[in-house]
Amino acid sequence: MAPSTRVAIVTGGNSGMGMALARDLVKTGWKVAIADINENPGLAKELGDAASFHKCNVADYDSQVVTFQEVWDKHGQMDALCANAGIVDRSSIYILDHRNSDKIPPKPDLLCTDVDYKGVVYGTQLAIYFMRKNKYDGAKAAVVNFVRAVAPILKDKDNISINCVMPGIVHTSIIPQAMIDAVSEECLTPQSTIVAAYQRCLEDDSLFGKVIECSADKQFFLETPSLKNGRISQRAVTVWDPLFKMYGMHHELSGLPDAIP
Repeated sequence: MAPSTRVAIVTGGNSGMGMALARDLVKTGWKVAIADINENPGLAKELGDAASFHKCNVADYDSQVVTFQEVWDKHGQMDALCANAGIVDRSSIYILDHRNSDKIPPKPDLLCTDVDYKGVVYGTQLAIYFMRKNKYDGAKAAVVNFVRAVAPILKDKDNISINCVMPGIVHTSIIPQAMIDAVSEECLTPQSTIVAAYQRCLEDDSLFGKVIECSADKQFFLETPSLKNGRISQRAVTVWDPLFKMYGMHHELSGLPDAIP
């Protein structure tokens, strides 16, 4: 289909890299659903009829369900999930303040994990479900090991591409200004590099399971580290198809060429 008909969900789209992504996608002809826990209807209004705002907490599966359903009901298709939403970890597993203390430390704050990882898994499952309703394919970004693990089967079975864009230090609202000031200028990554990497994934159907390191104005593919004992170790992490079929809710063989029958 023509680029003007494609639909993308951008999580965390009301600020930082997500805002840059939303603006760029609209500029290049996409319809964009801005999904964010923070309301900023001004951005959707700025982008006009090509954009819509959906209040969404990515750490809550049901909240994502509502957003995905709203987007599907509005457009009747879904071509890309830019799982961009993220927060910084504000907890400390080292509990340095509790040295020599008789007081039990507080429960760890796992919100960062809920947003930055679980939120991606939730969104990916929903994207797969809705993209299967399309008559064509799409691309999205997630996290490194998750992407590498699920990419081959998604591509083989449903022609859905999943890739991961790894930003460097990008000046956004969640990064303290003092940290930005402390980093050498040449070590900062502009939002334009991140946007270009997303566009690369969205436009090139041959890319799946790729991890793209964005550093300053450059992009690099990061290959999966090789196993030290070659095919012996590789066999230990290869899918055993009978287990794949009966495990969880797969209920069919993987279809991977190197799977163990």
